[in-house]
Amino acid sequence: MVVKDIAGQRFTLIGRAGATLLLTLLAACGGGGTAGPAPALCSGVPATSLAVGQAALVDAATAACLTLPAAGAGGAEHLVALVAGQGVQSTGGVATPFALTGGAGAAAATSAPAARAAAPDLAGRFHLALRERERSAAAGRVPTPGPRYLVAPPAPGSSRTFQVCANTACSSFTPVAATARFVGAHGAIYLDDTVPAGGLAQADIDSLGALFDQYLYPLDTTAFGRESDLDGNGVVAVLLTDQVNVLSGDCRDGAIVGYFFGLDLLPGQPGANAGEVFYSRVPDPSVPSCGATRDRVLRALPPTFMHEFQHMISFNQHVLVRGGDAENTWLNEGLSHFAEELGGRLIPDGPVQGGAASRASQFQANDILNALDYLLDPAASFLVVPGTSLGTTAERGAAWLFVRWLADHYGGPDVAGTPLTRALVATADLGAANVSARAGRPFAELVGLWQLANYLDGLPGFTPADDRLAYRSLDLRSLFLPVYPVFPLRPDSTGGRGYARTGTLRGGSAVHLRIVQPAAAGAVALQAAPGGAAGAWALASP
Repeated sequence: MVVKDIAGQRFTLIGRAGATLLLTLLAACGGGGTAGPAPALCSGVPATSLAVGQAALVDAATAACLTLPAAGAGGAEHLVALVAGQGVQSTGGVATPFALTGGAGAAAATSAPAARAAAPDLAGRFHLALRERERSAAAGRVPTPGPRYLVAPPAPGSSRTFQVCANTACSSFTPVAATARFVGAHGAIYLDDTVPAGGLAQADIDSLGALFDQYLYPLDTTAFGRESDLDGNGVVAVLLTDQVNVLSGDCRDGAIVGYFFGLDLLPGQPGANAGEVFYSRVPDPSVPSCGATRDRVLRALPPTFMHEFQHMISFNQHVLVRGGDAENTWLNEGLSHFAEELGGRLIPDGPVQGGAASRASQFQANDILNALDYLLDPAASFLVVPGTSLGTTAERGAAWLFVRWLADHYGGPDVAGTPLTRALVATADLGAANVSARAGRPFAELVGLWQLANYLDGLPGFTPADDRLAYRSLDLRSLFLPVYPVFPLRPDSTGGRGYARTGTLRGGSAVHLRIVQPAAAGAVALQAAPGGAAGAWALASP
């Protein structure tokens, strides 16, 4: 997919870099007239007037007020995104109360679209719990690159016993005896010796193994770097077991399809298998509510493996090779969802699609739905998730979109964005500091531009002077049409008077507002000032 052109207009970026809030302003259609006197709200503050396409970053700590010039004969339109620009990942997350208010006059605010009903996300909570366990276990370790144990490569038909999570807290483990049913150049697929009847045939397992060796492994290692080889056997073990099915119960809260657990690479930790292992569920017709049919298992396993293999590579590069901490959860998840997208773009249609119409559908459908959940109400969800996050689909959508946008603009000409994604993984830096170092720009600036791009990408009649105000490889205006009738991000809209909105901004997310000035309308003032016991900021537009 390619980005449509969107026509050049005026742009201002205002922010409190590295602090609580970032205020972004885009002056769009129509252009302004003469500066005129500042509205009473920001008396004495001169109007900000920029040439078409010009961009500027202003610290809101020293510029609490901004005025927009009076509109010309054709009127003017501005997009304002109030953004929580801090990138610190903490237990409770960065959450800041906000108040956007306008002066006297009639309001013209649009109502937000109804949110898509979110599906239960047991898998999201489970995976985030694993990532937090990994971060805790990795803290303070010294680098341990290279094999620590020498184990002969498995032979087809050989047996092995694995320790598998017995519950969703992974606080206890169940031994699972399994037999190697496929051994390839990069992967060995083991099947639990006691799986339910009517499951995967040998031909299915062979096709999975071939897909892994030919596409999944090369794509992930090219995009993110190499996994460890702690046991020295030269392969990643894939265990297909109904013990993963057990973790989901009756699936009323969603289903866990598969997982990687970094503690397997920390010998001495409870349940560690001292090697590289990916775990997946198997078909199980005995629990119809889980939908674990052969086709659904085959459809979900490849994208899930692409996702989890990135986690495995990341753990090796950050923790084992460099002795650092595991990557911050939000960025780790964003890279893993980006891995799924690469599968949809770069793997040709063929075996192991499980009835999916295309590889794009097989690998990218959930990412698109997650992004839809986020854009329906960006202020309601975190990009930089707290340690207490429940792993919502909207958070995952935000992380994927942000990594995709970064890869578009800082990853080179290839759609895979390999120079950036490899650099993000091959470092001891984490989270926002990692992103800022690799992109060479402040995190608050990157998040502010990304939030503008989330609305402006493909906007008819608008062409930005700075291409970072759009995606290069996505067309957001058409991306959601198969599943949602209108573009999901619908900013409030006001003529600059009588507007009021309060709420909470969460780390990396934003509230978007269109200020539409009619022909020859007077100047508009925007104010960012502390307010309320919690230190909220107010944005006024009289």
